[in-house]
Amino acid sequence: MSSLGKIFLYAAVAGALAAVVGAWLLVSKYQTTKSNLDQVQQSVDVVKKEAAMAKAEKDAALKDKDAATKELEANKSNMDDMTAKLTAAEKAQGDLQASVKQANDALDKANQDLKHVTEVLGMSPDEAKVAIQKAQSEKAAAETEQKILADQLQAATKQVADMTDAINRTNDHGKMPPGISGRVTYVNRAWNFVVLDVGLANGVVPNGELIIYRGNNFLGKVKVTKVEPNDAVADILPSSKGDIQIGDYVLN
Repeated sequence: MSSLGKIFLYAAVAGALAAVVGAWLLVSKYQTTKSNLDQVQQSVDVVKKEAAMAKAEKDAALKDKDAATKELEANKSNMDDMTAKLTAAEKAQGDLQASVKQANDALDKANQDLKHVTEVLGMSPDEAKVAIQKAQSEKAAAETEQKILADQLQAATKQVADMTDAINRTNDHGKMPPGISGRVTYVNRAWNFVVLDVGLANGVVPNGELIIYRGNNFLGKVKVTKVEPNDAVADILPSSKGDIQIGDYVLN
């Protein structure tokens, strides 16, 4: 083999070796890169798992937070209700205590009054109780009697009124017993009538005529128009000439 042939052979061998080395280097680099890539992928998978776990923990924490917030609000509402109930209970307790104090004060006063009464009357509490019951019974009897008398008075008053009305409506003759004597208590000059201090009890009846005088002076006559038990109303007759005044005498 010539020298040139050897050179080409060496060159070919060197190229082949270089190609083999290059291929080996490429394969080694590929394997290294693939290994690194696998490690990176594993790391990514781990990170994803950790992220998923972190999200799940976050969601659980938020859920727990919402539940805790609702529970806190419920507890706050219950606390407000209990506070209001406590306030109302304390007020009721205060009112009851005030009522009890008033009752105790009233009892103490009653005991003091009872003691004072027993000391003044010289009685024991039992004797004073009996005396009070007796006084209450007597008071009740007196009140009953008073009511009966009031009813009787009312009935009698109505009877007198009815009789007066009947007399005023039915007695048209004006007949009166002799000896009636009284005075003028009121004079109405506009309507020309007087009021007298004598009435049914004195024998005065409607349509009866009476004489009005002052001292020895004749003043005129009046005619009775309405009669009550102790007074009467009478018109001044046109024949009267004197100036009739309060205090003038009247007779028949």
